[in-house]
Amino acid sequence: MPAAQQQRREPVYAAVQAKLREFVRGSQLVPGDRLPTERELARTLGVSRTSLRQALTALRVEGLVDIRHGDGIYLLRSADDVVAPIPVELGGSHPTLAALGEVHNALEALAAESAAVRRTDEDLAAMVSALRLMEQEIAAGEPGLQGDRGFHAAVLAGAHNEVLSKLLAAISEGSERLARAALSRPGQPERSLADHRLVLDAVVVRESDRAWRLMYDHLEATGGTAPA
Repeated sequence: MPAAQQQRREPVYAAVQAKLREFVRGSQLVPGDRLPTERELARTLGVSRTSLRQALTALRVEGLVDIRHGDGIYLLRSADDVVAPIPVELGGSHPTLAALGEVHNALEALAAESAAVRRTDEDLAAMVSALRLMEQEIAAGEPGLQGDRGFHAAVLAGAHNEVLSKLLAAISEGSERLARAALSRPGQPERSLADHRLVLDAVVVRESDRAWRLMYDHLEATGGTAPA
């Protein structure tokens, strides 16, 4: 298959998303209901758990479901009452975005891990200030993009790694595009703010492994990586 056709091919997770929406409709689930476990859903839909997780991540970005680690997957709204997902055409028009997202997520997670070890009181103050700005933006009906950008910048500064900073700066255009798309989703600014607070908590108590995982999960859930 020619490379141009491969780039336009619908990703596997998109088909699983459609199956999940049909499952929700057919099961007559209502907002607040808990969905079956990942294992049960994968078996019912006849898909791999990897593609299911990617589809669930995309549906979380849309605001259809909430994934509560250790608790379950909950329906937030009707399957017909969601904003369309970040268009597949975005990735088709910019074929490097998915690859940029993968690298971006890993580097941001490394920054959080390093910040948990090396951060100073001044770094923590910058993170708190950014979260307050994001909170104010959201309260004013804005997506919170400035506060979001400031928080990630403060975490990166707290890593005190010049090479890491240069690498992230080199791919900032792609990650900015994804951040704007994700924060335009209804309810996503509030979810991102909550995720940021969890990352900050891990950095404060110097739990580097938890900081890495929380940052990575946050970016994956907000569309920092376009699933392949």
